[in-house]
Amino acid sequence: MRSYFIIAAILLLTYGAYYAARFAVMPTPPSRVGPEQMSLSSLTQVATNVILGQNWIDPPGSTLIMYIYPQIHDRTSVVGNEYVSAVQIGTTQKLKILIAPDAGRSNMLAPVVLEVYVAGNNDPEVIEINSIFLQRWNHVAIVKKGRKFNIYVNGKLDASKMCSSMPDYDTTQPLRIGDSRLGGKIALMSLAPYAMEIDEIRTLYKDSADNQGKPHITSGESIIPEFSLEDTFNSILCPGGNCDSGVNKGPMYKWSSQYS
Repeated sequence: MRSYFIIAAILLLTYGAYYAARFAVMPTPPSRVGPEQMSLSSLTQVATNVILGQNWIDPPGSTLIMYIYPQIHDRTSVVGNEYVSAVQIGTTQKLKILIAPDAGRSNMLAPVVLEVYVAGNNDPEVIEINSIFLQRWNHVAIVKKGRKFNIYVNGKLDASKMCSSMPDYDTTQPLRIGDSRLGGKIALMSLAPYAMEIDEIRTLYKDSADNQGKPHITSGESIIPEFSLEDTFNSILCPGGNCDSGVNKGPMYKWSSQYS
């Protein structure tokens, strides 16, 4: 009987030592940068070049996490049809959204790319991201490890690219978001000084959003209207909006019948 207690004690000590060691070597959790919610309609500095250097540039692996709710202005407000920067990681990595109101937006998907400048090349290498929706919250994790980039959307690997050489960096520039030609919000933006694995990203996504994928905002409700079927029908019947602007509604008549 005594031997059973000794074996149980050894097992408990072994498990305790294992989890203590695991906890000791666990990486630092992602650190929040900026307010809980930030507008995409104006250029805003989110983290200084020092914080960006410590969490993104200097480590061999790093992760940028955010919730993004992109909106495109109607056709009367659009200036140009190019990709514009929603997130600028210094000046050498940029998350860009196509602002043309009707360009390839099947199923309300937003054409989004990550531009990465690499050493020895004046032109950026482009990573296409295929699963970001307009007018809906999207959880996005950009994971960099050496010269490889993985982009996860809503807990799933969406794009992966091994760059031709190591990413180039400008250590004097901060992390910024926004452009006046964009609408929408970014929420819960965080940096981690290590390359997160997919299980960690999925757990973080699950823990930080409700069952509709909307992030938990402790400072109050999101001011962005939720995605609806009405939005979908309006976008199909009237891409870009303003289809009925300047049209006066006709008078209403009472319907009558000889059978009434």
